[in-house]
Formats: sequence, structure tokens, C-alpha cells
Amino acid sequence: MKRTPALVTAICIIFILAIWGVRSCRQQERPERATESHSEGTRATLTPEEERELERIATLGYVAGTEPVPETTGVLRHEPEAAFEGPTLFTCGEGSEAFLIDMEGTVVHSWSYPGSKGWTRAHAFPNGDLLVITAAPPRLLRLDRDSRLLWQFGEHAHHDLAVLPDNSICVLVRSKATRPGIQDGETLIDDNVVLLDDTGKELAFISLLKAFERSEFGTQWLADHPLPDDPDIFHTNSVEPVFREGRLHLLLSIRSINTVAILDVASGTIVWAIAGRWHKQHEAQLVDGNLLLFDNLGLTGEQSGTEQSRVIEVELGSGELVWSYTEPGLFTRRAGAQQRLPNGNTLVTESEGARIVEVTRDGRIVWEYVNPRTVEGRPDVLLGILRAERLPAGYASEWGNRRDEAHD
Repeated sequence: MKRTPALVTAICIIFILAIWGVRSCRQQERPERATESHSEGTRATLTPEEERELERIATLGYVAGTEPVPETTGVLRHEPEAAFEGPTLFTCGEGSEAFLIDMEGTVVHSWSYPGSKGWTRAHAFPNGDLLVITAAPPRLLRLDRDSRLLWQFGEHAHHDLAVLPDNSICVLVRSKATRPGIQDGETLIDDNVVLLDDTGKELAFISLLKAFERSEFGTQWLADHPLPDDPDIFHTNSVEPVFREGRLHLLLSIRSINTVAILDVASGTIVWAIAGRWHKQHEAQLVDGNLLLFDNLGLTGEQSGTEQSRVIEVELGSGELVWSYTEPGLFTRRAGAQQRLPNGNTLVTESEGARIVEVTRDGRIVWEYVNPRTVEGRPDVLLGILRAERLPAGYASEWGNRRDEAHD
């Protein structure tokens, strides 16, 4: 069944009415948890071949960066009167560190951990602790401000995490699955949402494949948006908590089927989804009731021969594009991210360009940074930047300059 624009609009309106009052997780108290019936107590054991396949998939999408290295790197532009001042946290696709830089590009703090590579999403706590997902091996680490390991969760964590108001954590995790009606029963890679407490203890494990199958809406959505002929059927790349009356929902970006979906954690079901003009998107967010995301290949598909990415903001009620940032030459086939800042500007991560820009609503660049670091053993290739996040001014004032010899 092909969905018409009118039908998509109707679905959006119904959804808005259903989630009226959705607010950021930072404004809520402890959310309603998933019930035990929707938490998978055991997972299928992986064979060595399946472990290797998961390891291979875990490293996909982690970018190297610009080649050749440009003549000028670091902060290229800074307009203090227009930019949102504060430190910027970022991770690198081929690297094994997270960096916190000031507005002039000076590293004020960094974290690292031996034996890990491909650092993706990182979250810095006010006390200097860091949560980080690593690709090789795929796991979630919690480090203190001096990079000492506090705990780890080692079940194929990937791409994204979010910290809830009670300091519990949700993280994306890969596992195997099989379905007779999908790819002739061959082994698939399922994405899952795992909830952990602040010590890394597992609270709930929800399969996204089962979440689609549990509801009539989700089953119909998969029928209308066929899964790819690839074991990595979802390739979910972002998770964002949203709430209604204390009930936890998760906004998910599902790259393989160009879908943004809502998971109701308590029922363990997909309750809403949307697809649009975007293609292979990343970093789905709700901002003031609108959908904000990084559209990697939407323009590339519309304009043959064009390599162009953009950040778009879509009004859910009408499906209309209300804002976009489409700088000529902005392109990253993989990764990419954005963050709407308190002053209305948007921080954009051009991952394969190893570049971060802060732009105003009218598209003016008021801060620009190019990563000066290069890939190990490849001085001609810049380290790509997977995700960047601007933190409030003074966020690291108590520990930002505490750096041991390993970071000097």
C-alpha cells in the first residue's frame, strides 16, 4: 500500500493529538518502566561466525574524514556575539578518545581507554564522568574524569545512548534473530533498546523487531516499508527519550528503512512511525513539536549526480519543511548529526568532512571547526567527527583542566 501525502498528514495529526504535551526528558521525573513481560530475560547465544559479523557491522558507518588534509584546521570562524558560548564535546570515527574543546579550539579535557576503537556517542556528566560507546569491541563504558573504568556493558552496544532524569541509561544493542517470513529464515541483525541503572545493571531489554510485530500499526508499517535484503535490517542510529504524563517513549531513527519511529517502552510496541523526503537519515529529534534530523542522502536521491546532505526541520502536523540548512558542499554519506542550541542556532556535524559548524536560522555560520587530528598511520586523512555536542558555559569549570600525563 502506498501512503499518500494526505494519509501521512492524517497520521501525523493523530499522533500529535496522542502525544500532546510531549516534553524533553530533562523536565520530567522518573518514567514508567517497561513491564517484565516485555523484557527479554535471555538472548540467543552467538556463534563465532555471528560474533564476527556483528563486529563487522559495528564498525560500519564510522568514518575516516577529509582527504587530503586542508591547509587550515582548528577554529576557522568565531563570532562571539552570535554564537552560543560553551565547550564542545566530540568523538572521532577512527579514534579512541573523546575531546572537550573551548570556543577557540583548545582541548580543555579528554578521555581515552586502552584497547578500544571507534568511539561514537559520548555523554559527559557534570562531575566529569563519561559514558561512551565503542565500536571495537562494541560496548558501553563509563569512565571517571581521569579515564579510569567505572563499569562496562559489553553486549554489542552501538551508535547511541541517552541518560534519563533518574540517571538510568538507554542504549542501542545488536543481537541476532530469525523469522521464517524474512529473508528465508536466515540470521538477521536485530536492534534492541536496553535500559540500565546508573551502575550498568540491566533493567529491561526490548527487541525492535518484536516491538514492530506486537502492534497492528508496527506490523502494517513493515508491510508498507519492506526490510532491506541485508542482515542489518534496521541499522537504528539514534534514540531520544520523550514523555507524556510520565510515560517513557523513545524516538528512534531507523536508517535502513528511512523511518523515524516511536517506541512505547511500557508496552514494548512501536506506536507511530513516519517516512518522508529524507534518505538514510541520522539523529532524529523532537524540537518544539517539530522533527529535526540530519538528512544524509535525500537531496542526492532527488538530484541525480548530486552529493549533498542537509539538516531539516519538519512540522509533524502538515509534513511541511519549516527549516533546512543546505550549505553547498555539505556532504557526509555516513554519520552526521545536529543539535538545536538554546539561542536558536543549530550545531551541525559534517562527519566525513571532520567539521563542525554552528549556524543561525538564516544559515549564517558563526562558529566553524575542522578537526586537526589525522588517522593513525595516515597523516593525509583527517579523523572524521562522528557527533559533536555543545555544553553550557562553565560546564567543566571544576574538572576541565584536570588532565593526567596520558592526555598531555
